Amino acid sequence: MLTETQLLNHIYQTAEMGCEGIHSVLKYADEPKLVDALHSQLSEYETLQNSAGAMLQARGEPAKGIGPVAKLSSEAMSTMKVMTDHSATNIAEMMIQGSTMGVTKSLRTIRDCDLQDNSVRDLANRLLKTEQDNIEEMKQFL
Repeated sequence: MLTETQLLNHIYQTAEMGCEGIHSVLKYADEPKLVDALHSQLSEYETLQNSAGAMLQARGEPAKGIGPVAKLSSEAMSTMKVMTDHSATNIAEMMIQGSTMGVTKSLRTIRDCDLQDNSVRDLANRLLKTEQDNIEEMKQFL
């Protein structure tokens, strides 16, 4: 069983990865509606990350962000994929893939956690809803 602290770190890292992913493609996005959608998603990920960080801090635990190697690897892969094709369709597809991974990992992590604190459960569910909403929003650009 995972602890609520581990779940909060998962939420923190997933939101951080979402921010990193958006930053890596945003500079290539040309379509104004896509840029607006990405900025909106970035804001939501930042809010989720800040909330998880605050909840961890309130528990006396440090937030464990994603490692520099994972960041660099993600940035490099995103850059390679978007440099050859920076169409709205390709960017949307990349974002959908990232959010789908976020949903899958989050569902598994939530299932494996002994959730007692409703505020942690609510934040985890908010992350799931955000990922699912982001997928739906990106579908319009396919």
